[in-house]
Amino acid sequence: MGIMLTVVILQAITSGLLIFLNKRYKGEDLYLSLLFGLIAVHVTYKALIYWLVDNMEIFDKLHGCFSLLYGPLLYFYVQSIRKRPVPIAQIIAHSTPFFIGFGLNILMIIMVMTQNTPEMIMELYHQGVIIAVFLSFTVYSTYSLFLLHHTPATGPIYKQKATIARLIASCNLLLSFLVLFGWALLIWDVQFPVTTRYVYYFLMLGLFYSIIHIRTRMLIHTKPNQYDTPKISIQPKEKYRNSKLSEKELIQILDQINAVFQDKKPFLNPDFNLDQLAKELDTSKVKITQALNIHLGQSFYQFVNSARIEESKNLLQRPNEDNLTVVGYESGFKSKSTFYKYFKEATGCSPSDYKKSLQLQT
Repeated sequence: MGIMLTVVILQAITSGLLIFLNKRYKGEDLYLSLLFGLIAVHVTYKALIYWLVDNMEIFDKLHGCFSLLYGPLLYFYVQSIRKRPVPIAQIIAHSTPFFIGFGLNILMIIMVMTQNTPEMIMELYHQGVIIAVFLSFTVYSTYSLFLLHHTPATGPIYKQKATIARLIASCNLLLSFLVLFGWALLIWDVQFPVTTRYVYYFLMLGLFYSIIHIRTRMLIHTKPNQYDTPKISIQPKEKYRNSKLSEKELIQILDQINAVFQDKKPFLNPDFNLDQLAKELDTSKVKITQALNIHLGQSFYQFVNSARIEESKNLLQRPNEDNLTVVGYESGFKSKSTFYKYFKEATGCSPSDYKKSLQLQT
């Protein structure tokens, strides 16, 4: 048991640090790193109980209630990859069951240490936590899967992030099943050769490996130059000749736009707008608009659609990519008709003709 606990703790810490230190996807990675860190703390707590209390029955019933945060962190992660803000008040509300449970846990530890723990209270506490964990795992995982199902994919990176969320939700639902399985064994008084806690540990190790594997694929997929974004050329525009912005400041804004589009590809989100870009760059919408007009001769949405067209052209180069509608959606367009319209305006041909021309070249 001790070796297994140590392995899970080290793997959880390593996985969490790998994701946090990468900093490629800052928002959702915070919640993912917190989840791994929480698992490490949870298992460390159980390891301390295992080493300090020479009683497996107490070991099984002294819950730290850390599991009550698994579901909320999954939900926050899903909302983050869906580009939905999570207010502080909401975070506090979703975390409240954990704080209540952890407070009760401290009381139970004090009672155990003073050897004044009525068996009935211990059993009520144990079953209460188990029911709360079962409900938390089931409700949060089901709702997260529901949100993912009703959110249109906005590109290959989003799909990978959604796969990570589905993996976590599936693991949580399996843990819910383990709770039901444990109740069934208790009711029928059946002894199972392998404790369900070992199943949990192996499940966590499998989850760590799978998520790191997916994250590695994401990094490969987003290597620089794999999918080139349009480069900004210098083309002065008369409209803003009297602009108060200096040439240096305009070029700096353009460089920042290029960097964001290259690294994060926000245009893959069909709802991406000027407000979001201004917030990302920590500058004003007016400055972004002027920079694009003066140096590129384009509006914000023309520039975004140009980036989407370049993305779709790269996706069309995939050997087995025949579903042009999917290419349009993955490039960030909201509809097939919009994709076809802008593609033809930019290239002079339809996506299907462009695909055929690529096939003739090979």
